[in-house]
Amino acid sequence: MSLHVAILPEAEAELKKSACRDKVCALCVSCLCCALGGLTLYLTVKLFADAPSSMFLSDYWEAEEESVPLKKPEMVRPRPEADSAAPDASMDLVLPDTVSSVALPMVDVPAEDGRLGLSVDIGPGPGLDGIGFHAVHSTLIGDVIERRDDIESASALEGTFYDLKQTVSGAATGMSPALCKKMLGEFVNKGWNAGLLSRFYQAPTKLYASCFYLPICKAEEAPYAYGVEDRVQASMWVAVYRGKVKAPKSGRFRFVGLGDDALAVRFNGKTVFDYGWENLSSGQMTGGADKHAVRAALRDDRGKPREFFRYSGAGQDWNENLDGLCSGDVFTVEAGKAYPVEVLVSEIPGGYFGFVLLIEDMDDAPKSRDASGSPIFQLFRTNFALPSTEELYGRMNVPGERRSHVPYDADSLIWRAVL
Repeated sequence: MSLHVAILPEAEAELKKSACRDKVCALCVSCLCCALGGLTLYLTVKLFADAPSSMFLSDYWEAEEESVPLKKPEMVRPRPEADSAAPDASMDLVLPDTVSSVALPMVDVPAEDGRLGLSVDIGPGPGLDGIGFHAVHSTLIGDVIERRDDIESASALEGTFYDLKQTVSGAATGMSPALCKKMLGEFVNKGWNAGLLSRFYQAPTKLYASCFYLPICKAEEAPYAYGVEDRVQASMWVAVYRGKVKAPKSGRFRFVGLGDDALAVRFNGKTVFDYGWENLSSGQMTGGADKHAVRAALRDDRGKPREFFRYSGAGQDWNENLDGLCSGDVFTVEAGKAYPVEVLVSEIPGGYFGFVLLIEDMDDAPKSRDASGSPIFQLFRTNFALPSTEELYGRMNVPGERRSHVPYDADSLIWRAVL
């Protein structure tokens, strides 16, 4: 037997009303959503589509349309005139000779120090395993590099600057030119022991140099480059660059150069070059028009007389007072092998200074000669650096009669620096 339950008429009517209400509510919600979506779209178009173009296009693009040429940034601080004794000369930045077609803005960015006003990416060139690095700024005697990975890829020697006139704490040492020569001679003759310089004030900034080529300039350039011009007078200072280099080929080589006042090189644990106004190893002054006999008596490690090379553009200071560039001792290397190298540059009494370090391949004669007849040697370099005398003097206030120019072979071998 089955039981049938019938719905009451009143309940059926109530269910129909409920279903009708649900349909009406759903229709209203749908219409409201459409209305809100349309309002949102309208407001979006109204607020953004009609906005002025200046909200999205900078004046820089407008400058490009007007073909405004790109300008190099002005120096933050001017260099002193040639007759100024103040050591706060400004070291401007090395910028590329060419620029892209995109016009960039001239923005005045305040900087606490003129040396840190701009960062530039420097790439010494293609072909050396992609060497390229980011330098905070470039100076006449090296680059400031902060990041460890950039230091590893820079292929450069690390330079440390010492002021021999003051101790680490800043107390006066009583240093004199005579004592300075004696101390540097002891340093060179006792194995270039860094401990002998540790008691002197050391610049906190390190510079990384890939070549040693600086025509005659003011001695203030060195303290400025190391960022200590405010506490170091431009005399009786020394900078020592250290690292390892890989020989680009097997064979015999010797350095050729000069330093005003001093330039010395230690290669593979042996001092192979030492010449300038001062010969540190012997303690003799070799510079000066009256020192021809002293220079003629110089001998290499094999007892042979040193060779001297004058150049038509080197100027009287270097051609007459130093008899030109001097040859060093011959050393032998194997291709691809790394050798420790140290380079010392120093200014003793102050005034003007400079240095040039070239290298002669004894198994491959120089391919050209200067107007004076002297052979044009290779530049000793650790990357693709090719310094320009004209460019360097464009950044310095040096009288024309004091300037110097020593030519070098632009197709020089690269002695890659390694850690």
